[in-house]
Amino acid sequence: MAREQFEGLLERIATDVGRIRERGGEVVFVRLPSSGYFREAEARMTPREQVWENVLAAADAVGVHFEDYAELADVPTPEWSHVSARDKDRLTRSLVRVLRERLAERGITRPELEP
Repeated sequence: MAREQFEGLLERIATDVGRIRERGGEVVFVRLPSSGYFREAEARMTPREQVWENVLAAADAVGVHFEDYAELADVPTPEWSHVSARDKDRLTRSLVRVLRERLAERGITRPELEP
């Protein structure tokens, strides 16, 4: 039953992303840093290869996962899933740079991401 529900979710994601694109938008999935017990629970309950990768495939969308980028992965999460005020600017600058690069790989430019 859970597999059927997940497949239904993937179908809805594909439909919703298609609608956004029809209106000129673009969709990017972003997985921000987490750590400790929180990250361990996420990895156990929603394994990346079974969930994240399937969502990206269903949406045919760019995905930015913090574990793939050293500049995102090394941002401390003192409360396991929240970035401190001290690190938010660095995380944001790094994320925008990665978004620009990943979208450019697909030939997509967005004025709101320009320097």
